[in-house]
Amino acid sequence: MRERFRGGFTLIELLVVVAILAVLIALLFPAVQAAREAAHRAQCLNNLKQIGIAMNAYHDAVGAFPMGYLARARYRNGATDTAPGWSWASMILPQIEQAALFAATNTISTVSAPANSTAIATILPGLICPSDLTEGAFPVLDASGNRLAIAAPASYAVCVGGNESDTATGIHNDGLGTGIFYRNSGVGIAGITDGTSQTFAAGERSQNLSRATWTGAVTHSAVPLVALQAEAGLDPEGSGALVIAHTGEGHGPNSPSGLAHGDQFWSLHPGGANFLFADGSVHFIKAMINFPIFQAMATRAGGEVVSADQY
Repeated sequence: MRERFRGGFTLIELLVVVAILAVLIALLFPAVQAAREAAHRAQCLNNLKQIGIAMNAYHDAVGAFPMGYLARARYRNGATDTAPGWSWASMILPQIEQAALFAATNTISTVSAPANSTAIATILPGLICPSDLTEGAFPVLDASGNRLAIAAPASYAVCVGGNESDTATGIHNDGLGTGIFYRNSGVGIAGITDGTSQTFAAGERSQNLSRATWTGAVTHSAVPLVALQAEAGLDPEGSGALVIAHTGEGHGPNSPSGLAHGDQFWSLHPGGANFLFADGSVHFIKAMINFPIFQAMATRAGGEVVSADQY
């Protein structure tokens, strides 16, 4: 009786198949990554569009855009005088379908008050870019490393102006800014003489640069760089940097390692960052943008002329 043998793969054939699969995966992986990043960028753009709609709804109701952050004390240094500190984002909670969270915040008290601990740790997905490296609520620390609060992250910060407007000290140690949002700001559309379609309202601040939150400027807090450069953690920014940003010193968004500051705009999207303009439109601003143009779009009344083909 003839013995019957089953057919099968030889070891060499199996290795060839594995090699072919490995090559196919290597070829497809960049395409999959690119498709995922395109989806993330589109979701980020939509997040900013919704913020823009909310800001303009707030403007319609109040007659001005929300404050960068609320400080009841007279300005002294932008560090010890930011209480209660509630941010622009906290002020538009009802306009982004977070009326219940808004009702749960005690805005008479400070952001870091125990009564607000649950509310300020609430993650708001609409304020998180899918490409951002967020890991839930984070500790807000002072310059000595003492914990002041646990706050939910945000991937967006409003624009205080160009590099002449410091997020903590303002223009001339006054807490003010040349942009739309700063300490106790109340800028209306009439005050944006450069044009709402040419003026930044907000932009991306990814958590790999420094911490940002939707909650507010926590008094005494220090906002260090996270991981972009070797000296990460040194030279921390003031508490205003938790919620507002400026357009930096000499570079577009995503400044190279070693040049970025913790109160600037940064994104994990390759090549640039999404920005919300005061008219509610959202545009992707390239990292290699001409710096004077980048600065001009940060100011509300600088008198610069900027055309769409310049960014």
